[in-house]
Amino acid sequence: MAKILISSLGTGPLDKDVTKREYKKAVYWFQDSDAKYKTEFIAAALSVHLKVDKIYLIGTGKSMWEEVYRYFATMSNQSQDDNYWLELGEKVGAFKIGDSKIDEVYLSKVNDTIDGYLKYQRKSAAGGSHCYLIDYGLNEKEIWSNFDIFMRIGESLEENDQIYLDITHAFRSIPLFMYIMLDLIRILKFKNLKLSGLFYGMFEASKDFNGRTPVVNLGSLFNITLWARGAYNFINFGNGYLLSELIDDDKISPKVRNISELVNINYLTDFKKEVDSLNSLLETDFSTKPILHYMTPYLKDFTCRFKGINTNSRFQIELARWYFENKRYANGYICLAESIITRILEIYRDANTKINWSKSERDRIKKLIRSYEFSEKTKIEALYDTICTIRNRIAHAGFTGESSFKEDIKKAFYLLDNVEKQVFNNKILEKIPLEVPFNEIF
Repeated sequence: MAKILISSLGTGPLDKDVTKREYKKAVYWFQDSDAKYKTEFIAAALSVHLKVDKIYLIGTGKSMWEEVYRYFATMSNQSQDDNYWLELGEKVGAFKIGDSKIDEVYLSKVNDTIDGYLKYQRKSAAGGSHCYLIDYGLNEKEIWSNFDIFMRIGESLEENDQIYLDITHAFRSIPLFMYIMLDLIRILKFKNLKLSGLFYGMFEASKDFNGRTPVVNLGSLFNITLWARGAYNFINFGNGYLLSELIDDDKISPKVRNISELVNINYLTDFKKEVDSLNSLLETDFSTKPILHYMTPYLKDFTCRFKGINTNSRFQIELARWYFENKRYANGYICLAESIITRILEIYRDANTKINWSKSERDRIKKLIRSYEFSEKTKIEALYDTICTIRNRIAHAGFTGESSFKEDIKKAFYLLDNVEKQVFNNKILEKIPLEVPFNEIF
């Protein structure tokens, strides 16, 4: 695990005389510890304050690379190649869009100098700093070229690295691009990649703080994108693992996590209990957790969908509908098939409360559907068999080869509507206990 600072590098004052090009010094002030660092580069202040192992500098061919080389060499008592420094400054000064006077290989001396500075500040610094050259991003070609470079940065990261992002300098589009790409890299490559800090040196506010430049940590903004993703995944797919981590509440987090587990394993009785429990908890005032306060109405949209359902069969068919809407067809067909069994068993239980929910009792209902004659048997048997055939096909990963997946997906809502009509809204079905007494089903 390494601490990595990713910082953007601006152009600074564009003086033709390379010996006069330099950044203005600032006293960077970290309010959390009241630490202050007087330097031309906020990256230098951040690297010392955060004790980073390496720095990734991102800039264009016009960025002040020669000043980076001079500063980090001087501040760590490293020998400086004046010819290289002068030539680098001249290349930067003569840079025009579209040319290639500077490449990343040419900047390798700058990489080594930055590492030398970090090791000078802290001997245990791992090193591995790198300067990345990007385009201005003036058109789609340049944007996608920059995209490739940021993906290359992503390939250099390791699981559990601590990433710090500095968005103080360079074109405003570059820090924004860096922020978006880090989020994408996290999604594509790492589950545990977290932005440990998002820093901005507020140079414009120096006059209000006696010449000190406050360094603001905007890391909570990165968490907003995580909250959005976590809420979306939970509301639409029942996947609340990320959301439960972000909520970080002793009562709510376990409920959201349990619902996610139960949705995936399809344990419906426990799922209903957890949803009802979470719905009650969401009535609590979370004013001390600002983001959760705004997320609560959306979480309620999920829990309230199942609120007030007072029978197991109705819960199963409503959950089947939710699964189908969210294209989780395997779970949906399981719930749909079970809702038929549960609904008929409920009809018998309404007539005789001594009938229980055991597996043997449910097996009796299956035999009833397939073996006993009653007025609505033919329709329900055909419907149940169709649903079970699809469910079994899914269980065998489609290897039965009896139908196409598109047909089974297309039938989902049609079959659900038929179950609603023939099983749940069928008054004739309620007469089954009179036509076929439960104790006669074997």
